[in-house]
Amino acid sequence: MPTTKLVAMFQTEDGKLQTWSYETPNTSKTADEMKETLERMTQLNLFQKHGIRQFAAIQSAEFITTKETTIF
Repeated sequence: MPTTKLVAMFQTEDGKLQTWSYETPNTSKTADEMKETLERMTQLNLFQKHGIRQFAAIQSAEFITTKETTIF
């Protein structure tokens, strides 16, 4: 059975890229709804590393579906 996860790329406050993933996303949301939700994460000051916000700006997001095939 295929599984789908959401993988988003954020820019950190110091300009680096930060990857974030979510294992059970709601795939029925539109692209605009997903972007709006992810942009809310950029407004939270909860995610910091050494005083640098890890989710300063959303760069991209995609659903990744994986299909596992048992071979024996």
